[in-house]
Amino acid sequence: MMRKTISMPDLMADWIAARIKRGQFNNESEYFRDLVRRDQEEEERKAYLVSRLESGSEQLASGAYSDLNSDGEIDRLFDVEG
Repeated sequence: MMRKTISMPDLMADWIAARIKRGQFNNESEYFRDLVRRDQEEEERKAYLVSRLESGSEQLASGAYSDLNSDGEIDRLFDVEG
């Protein structure tokens, strides 16, 4: 396992120490591993959203969409009873 040394302001170090003291993390390494995991998950979510936006943009450009001009048309699309 790789070891890293980081520098941070005292206020940040105090924040981490408080989280450990409250039992949210067992140690500083656990806190930083959790932080990196969350960052990785956020990047994955962003990449997914970008891919969906690109797909939608391509469909729009190719004309693969429906014009909905009334609440009734929208309700029929989503099969809403009214």
